Amino acid sequence: MATSSFAVSLTPPMVLKMQEDRTMAASDFTTEETPERDSDPLKPVIGVISGMLFIFGISWAVVGLSEIHDEDSKAGAMIGGGLGMAALGGLGFYWAF
Repeated sequence: MATSSFAVSLTPPMVLKMQEDRTMAASDFTTEETPERDSDPLKPVIGVISGMLFIFGISWAVVGLSEIHDEDSKAGAMIGGGLGMAALGGLGFYWAF
């Protein structure tokens, strides 16, 4: 037994005939001037922090690669975490600039 609140209507929807107005008015061509770049003062700050995060992530991945031969170290986690931080920093740097 199905409830009607979740049921899909099987009857086709009614379509109203609408007439399109194909005339062009002068107001169709007005454009507003928008600035090319956002003037958000936080973007450079986020860009610098993201750049530092990228550099730190790459260096952490390199340290993880150098410790990959030690059996006791967590080299895989260091490599994955470093590459993840580098990707996040690169995305933030791309967004900021």
